[in-house]
Parts: sequence; structure tokens; C-alpha cells
Amino acid sequence: MKILFLSSRIPYPPDRGDKVRTLVLLRKLASMGELHLVSLVDHKKDSDAINTIKKEFPHSYFVSHTRFQALINLARNVLRKLPFQVAYYQNAKLQSLIHNLSKEHRFDLVYTHLIRMVPYARIMRESKVILDYTDCISLEYSRSLGHLSGIKKLFFSIEAKRTAKYEERVANLFAENWAISPIDIQNLGLKDHHRSVVLPNQVFVAPLRDNVKLKMRLIFTGNMSVAHNIVAAQNVSKKIMPALLHDYPNLVFTIVGAAPAPDILALDGLNNTKVLGFVDDLYTELQNSDIFIAPLYFSAGIQNKALEAMACGIPVITTPNVAQSLDAHDEVELMIAEDNHAFVEKTAYLLEHQEARDQIGKSGRALVMKKYSPEAINLMIEERVNHIINS
Repeated sequence: MKILFLSSRIPYPPDRGDKVRTLVLLRKLASMGELHLVSLVDHKKDSDAINTIKKEFPHSYFVSHTRFQALINLARNVLRKLPFQVAYYQNAKLQSLIHNLSKEHRFDLVYTHLIRMVPYARIMRESKVILDYTDCISLEYSRSLGHLSGIKKLFFSIEAKRTAKYEERVANLFAENWAISPIDIQNLGLKDHHRSVVLPNQVFVAPLRDNVKLKMRLIFTGNMSVAHNIVAAQNVSKKIMPALLHDYPNLVFTIVGAAPAPDILALDGLNNTKVLGFVDDLYTELQNSDIFIAPLYFSAGIQNKALEAMACGIPVITTPNVAQSLDAHDEVELMIAEDNHAFVEKTAYLLEHQEARDQIGKSGRALVMKKYSPEAINLMIEERVNHIINS
């Protein structure tokens, strides 16, 4: 079986949720056939990643796409109705490469990551194509509007409408659509769509930690250049921690994640906040913490960061939208808080009750092992691919 894998970003290093997902799928699909990877790159920034990927996936093709080129695309798109994120990734050389590959190879399957790659997938008319929406991006844009103002709010208001229309319009183009959770399927308008299925993310399940003694340490992880992560970390550091420090003066809030934005770096030292940035061993940092706190008010899709904490047996406190996407229940596999005041109350409760911390941590880990482990997700990928190829 020949497989073409279309990605707007090189899926390495796996330092953000979309790259984690694409790298997992890349490796699994490569084990099922002859895989050809096509990706846009910035050759200056991605040189090390390109070398790493080429060693593991010899049939890899990389096309340069600079920020300057992307900004020109955005300017040209102002008077058009195409989502800006689709326009951003338009590249004539990539289009030409895919045309040539379609003539040289007969691909049995084409995996397309995100709607931004749909224009390229449409070239592969003779192949069976998977469109991986991953998240309902228009939903995240809509949820973010309450946290924005001025020109930024206007831009994302327009982009949310354009993206929602495009998400709906492309749903019937390909053999199958994938999304990360039932909530995303529903918000994409694909709940009753017979060619749309849920394919969650997978996470590594760590061995249980030996030492469960209270360390007075909260943690939040993720790519720290992403808007919803920045807002979440700011909420904890500036609004939640001051209330907690009144009763727990030794409590520390640790922020871990690649590419910390200036707004994140500015939190270091504020209200017992420590910004670590990227770390080599994320799971050790999680296991050295008591509670994973994630006030993600406008994210969409499954949050890998929450799953990773649950996989370590760490109790998670997060928002209803995150819990719903994970199919997790309040005070069972995690705890739900709807506002900053509730986050303070739930955090204080867990700090005071070790039995609750242990029970929620164990239940969360059990959920991950059942639904999001590598074994569970790899089996789902095999089943979906075999179904598509044989239908």
C-alpha cells in the first residue's frame, strides 16, 4: 500500500499538540505501507527537524514556505472568502510537487492534516483521501472572542465565520473525515455524517509514581506560544495563585512548555510562579507535582496536556469544555471548574484531601489506559484504514 501524508508543518519535534498527533499517525501509517511525507517548512528554522525526519522516513519532500510569503498570501486574501488559515499555506511549488507525485505514484491512501491542506488533497482525485480536521477550529475561534478586543477580535470574528463555512463545505469531498472528539464532530455539523468518525489522540501511560507525599506544587503544561495556553497560565499566576497563597504560602505554580511567549516569561517570580520552558522529561515534571491546573476557557478539541497529566496519575482540574471532550466526569476522572473562583476552591480541596487526590488520579489514569493508550489508538487507526481501503 502506498500512502501520501500531507502536512502544513513538519511533524517534529513533537512540542505541540498538532505535531504530537501527526507524528503518531506518521509512524503508524508508515508501518502499514510505503509512506511519502510532503510538508511545508522553513528551512532555516526546521533544518534539524528535516534531518531527523529524513532518517526515519526516507520518502520525504519538503517545500520552503517563509513567513514573508505567508503574509503576502494573507494580504491577497482580504477581499476573498477563503479562511485566512487556508490562504496562509498556499504555495505554488507545493501544488506542483503534489501534481508530479500524483503522476509518478498511484497512492492508495492520502492522509490530509487539517483543512488548510484541503486544496492540495483535492489534486489526488484517484486516491482515497482522509481529511483529519482534528479540532473544530471555528469553535476555538468563537470561544476566544470573549478574551479578545479591538482589531484582533474583529479579525477572529471574521475568521470564525469563514472557517465554519469552509469546514462544512469540504465535509463531502473525501473518503472519510476524522476529528479528535465527539464534541468536535458535533460542532463541525458532522454528527450524523456517515463518513465522519472520531479518532482521539494517544498518550504514553507512565508508570505510577511511588511518592505521593504532598509537594505543594501545581503545574500547567503546553506550547506556551499558543493563545489559550497563555491566557490559562496568566489566569493561574495572576488571579488564582494570590487567593491560594493566602492559606498556602509555600505553594508553587510551575509552567512547563516550549516557546514561552514574552507574556509567559513575565510571569516568572510572580506569586510563586516558576517558568521552566521546554524540558527534556515532561513526565518527571508532572509526577513531581500535586495537581494539574488548566483553566482553558476557549480551547477546542482534546487537550493532550490534560491526558498526559492523567496518564501520570496526577489529578486534573479543568474547564467543562475540556472535560467534555475527554468524556471525563466531574469528581471521578478529574475535577471541573467553571471560573477562577471555582478553581481556587477545587484546588484547595485537593490540597487538603490526599484520598481525593489519589482516587481522581487513579481514575483519570484508568480512563487514559482504556481510551487513549497507544494500543487503543493504533488499533483504531488500523481499523479505519482497512475500512477505507476495502470499501
